[in-house]
This record gives sequence, C-alpha cells and structure tokens, in this order.
Amino acid sequence: MITLDKLKEIASYHSSNTCLIDKGIRYTWQQILSRATSHVAFLKKMYNNEQLRSACYLSKNNADVICWLAAFTTLGIPVNGLDYSLPVETLTTLIKNISPDMLLVSYNLYSAEELNLLQVTVSTMLAIDTLTAPIVQRMGESHTPDTDMLLKDYIFPPFRGVSLTSGTSTLPKIALRYQSFDARRFSWFRERYGFGNDDGFLLIIPLYHAAGNSWARMFMSLGSPIYLVDQDDNDEIVTALIQNNITASVMTPNLVRKLTDLVDNGGHQFHLRWILVGGSFFSVKNKHAAMNVFGPVFYEYYGCTETGVNVLSEPEDMIRYPQSVGRAFDGNQVVILDNNFQSVEAGINGRVAIASYMLMDEYSDGLCPFHVIDGVRYFLMADRGHLDREGRLFLMSRNADTNILYDLYSIEEDIRDIACISDVAVISVIENGEIAIKCIFSTKNGDKAQGIIRKIERNFKKHHIKNIKTKRVDKIPYSPSGKVRFTEFVGM
Repeated sequence: MITLDKLKEIASYHSSNTCLIDKGIRYTWQQILSRATSHVAFLKKMYNNEQLRSACYLSKNNADVICWLAAFTTLGIPVNGLDYSLPVETLTTLIKNISPDMLLVSYNLYSAEELNLLQVTVSTMLAIDTLTAPIVQRMGESHTPDTDMLLKDYIFPPFRGVSLTSGTSTLPKIALRYQSFDARRFSWFRERYGFGNDDGFLLIIPLYHAAGNSWARMFMSLGSPIYLVDQDDNDEIVTALIQNNITASVMTPNLVRKLTDLVDNGGHQFHLRWILVGGSFFSVKNKHAAMNVFGPVFYEYYGCTETGVNVLSEPEDMIRYPQSVGRAFDGNQVVILDNNFQSVEAGINGRVAIASYMLMDEYSDGLCPFHVIDGVRYFLMADRGHLDREGRLFLMSRNADTNILYDLYSIEEDIRDIACISDVAVISVIENGEIAIKCIFSTKNGDKAQGIIRKIERNFKKHHIKNIKTKRVDKIPYSPSGKVRFTEFVGM
C-alpha cells in the first residue's frame, strides 16, 4: 500500500477529493491520511521493532484494512492478507508457518470458537472493522501529533516483499522478494494506458490477493479514487458502476462472467475503459459475451505470485486470437520446455517457463525452484501450452506435473457450448499411478444430469480420453480470488 508521505503529498492538493468509497461511505484523502497516521502512531507507541516484525490480516476489503496497510508500509513491516474463506484449521496451520507478530481479524467473519483457535496462533490479535476498531483509532489519534517525531529516528528494516500463493491446491507458499519492482511495472502501465487521477478504480478482488493489493496501490498513488465493493453483493456492484466514474478494474474470469450476466440487456451506461482479467482460465465463450456487453475494454494477463504479471493480451489481440493469453511484454520472457527441460520451437506443446524482473528470489523455506537457460533464471509454471511464431502463448492445461498431453481447455470450451451448461471445470490428477480427468459442471435450469453427462463423455472420447469422472454440482467452488478450489473439486 502507499505510505504516509505519499498520502500527504496527494492530500496536499486533493484534500477534500474522494479517496475511498466503502459501503456507501465517502472518505476524503485527508480523512484517510488522518486514519492511517493514527494507525502508525498506535503501532509505534505500543510496539517496538522486535515486537512487530511482520503481520497478517483476515478481512474482506474495507477502508480500515487500507489504513492498516498504509501504516505497515510506512514502517516497512511486511504484512500479508490471508484467504479468509479457508477453513480455520487450514488458517491456523498457515499462520503458524508464517509466524507473524500480529494478526488483524474481522471478527464478524468468524464464530467465537473459531476466533479462539486463531487467537492461540499469535501473541497479538486485533479487530478490524468492528466495534473495537474505534478504540485503536482513538489511542492512535492521541499520539498523532508526535508521529513525525516518532518516525524521525526510525530505522527502517531492509525491503522484504512477502507474497502468498493462492493455496487452492496446497497450503499457500510464501514467496520472498528483496527488491521492489513496483516503479518499473507501474510506470510501464501508466504510460501505455494513460492512467491518471481522473480514473476511478473498482476494487472487487480481495486485497489479500497480490493483484488486488498491487493495482489498488498503483491507482491510489495516482490520486485516483478507489471504490470498494463486495463481490457477493450484486446490487452493490451494478450500483457502483452506474453511479460513479469507474474507468478501470482488475477481475477474475468468473467475476467478469458474473458482471456480464448482471448487466446484459440492462441498457446501462458505464465509463469502463480498462479491465484487466486473469488468475484462472478465461474461456473464449466468456470473452465474447463480455465484449458484446462492454466492448473492447478487456486486457487478459497471465502470470503467478512467483513471477508477477508477465503476459498480456490487449483488445485487438483478444478479438483476433481469443484462445491466446497474449504475449510477453517489457522485461518478461516466455519459453516452452519439454520433459527434459529443453526449449522447443513455436507450435510445440510443453511446460511454460517464465523469466522476469518481477521474479521472486526464493520461497520462505529457502527453496529456489528455478531452471537456468543461458544464465537466465526461469520459473516453471503449473501450465502446459505452446507459443506461436509471433510469441503468443496458448495454454492447454493446468497441473503440468501430470505431463498430460490433452488440451483440456479446448475440451472445456466444447463442453461450455452444450446448451444448458452454466459453468464447467476440468482438471487432471494422478490416481493409482495413472492420469485421471475429473470434470464438474453446473446447469442453468437444474437440467437432469444424466443426459448431459453422456454428451460430456462423448466430448472426452472424441479426444481419446477414457479415464474420466464427471459430476453435476450446484456451483463450481471458487475462492474469492477466482481460483477453483482443487481440494473441494476432487472431494466432489
């Protein structure tokens, strides 16, 4: 998040302008500066450097989280959001692995029993966005006049960027970086798309996700107002887009599909001009439907927590090559490797590997899972695919460790074309030493599953796939960050 110094700079010429809108409440830049300053004062007066070296939070997006993030960023203290929707047992294991000194929690997300389980994992647990939050605010405000003095001789710790992987298939991993890449990446995007303080940014994916935090940070640094909406509140989403000058957002494919369904044929007028989409498979059917409703405002990205944002498809490419996730842009390289980790020619399928200035340095356990080609470090992605001669990347399946040769994403596309299919997900797993394909799907009108399953199985057999299991579900299990939950999927 941006620091107090940056907040002061923006507030000096945009003091009464809107900084945030959260649950219909408007906060000016001066108000957010004041709240963030009181949080810094609270932390400095209550804890010394040894008592507070890192922090985590469990919360949906809200103004208070942003003020806490600004405070931690100002003090150079790594802070990580965790997926609040994970089972508490998983969260307690994860928190013990990270071992933060402080845990910030939205108490209204958990039962008393769950809060007790979380409490034992850390020495300090504070409330976010609850009745106790104003107490922290008032305590901080009493020391706010001393903030400059408190920071005057403050020794900032060395930069240590901490990011968590999604954790939808395994316990989240901790990726570490020892240099910030923000300035270079943000500069490229600002210059290419002409972003400024006349833009409005819709924050709909969680701040705990790297994309939510980083893009909110970029737009705030430009003085752009941020509009926070709950992705589960359909009315709030549409109302925010209709009533405000929202020009930009970052979404996952399932959020784009939801938004398309919400406003299709509604005759609403929007100001959207740039929606960055990624985090999971963005189907061609959903791309076409979204562009039919909103126009050519979608930009697809590909990357991961360990590598950053590395591949980009702009509207013109998305229209002409909708099956592609785009091409590597400034400072990124993509190669396709065979099973012997040798690069292959254009058109040949293999495992995707990425080199980038945004690449992590290591995992928290010291593991550096890189493959070096001509002195350049590449990270092996979880996807398989190929490049065309112009460098466009086409993906075919996830879970590359199974070494599957089938184009599962194309099969997903075929299944989506079955008239009554609402959503579908296909994965490959190893069962009893063999590759097995699992498919779950939902239907639009509760149609009977048996006839649909026969149609789906015919699709697989057309590709000579025999070891398959298919099941109708009421809803595909997505995390708030847009990933299909692997464990739930397999359990179904």
